[in-house]
Amino acid sequence: MASFHCSYNVCSAIKYKSEWPELVGKPSSECKATIERDNPTVTVILVPPPGWMDRDFCCNRVYLFVDEKGLCLFAPKVG
Repeated sequence: MASFHCSYNVCSAIKYKSEWPELVGKPSSECKATIERDNPTVTVILVPPPGWMDRDFCCNRVYLFVDEKGLCLFAPKVG
């Protein structure tokens, strides 16, 4: 997984969209583009199987969990 710096000084959910339930089942490229368009303050991190991630909350990060076909498994959200 790529290195990522969490900046707690800006919480993106204040002014921008913070959850995307409508993206479940969609291709990862479409999901990433939608999330970045809806909330330009976040970094989308693609999480392929088996789905490892940090457990800390981060206001400018969205984990995008995908299956083997690259389809979104869960509703992405800021955190």
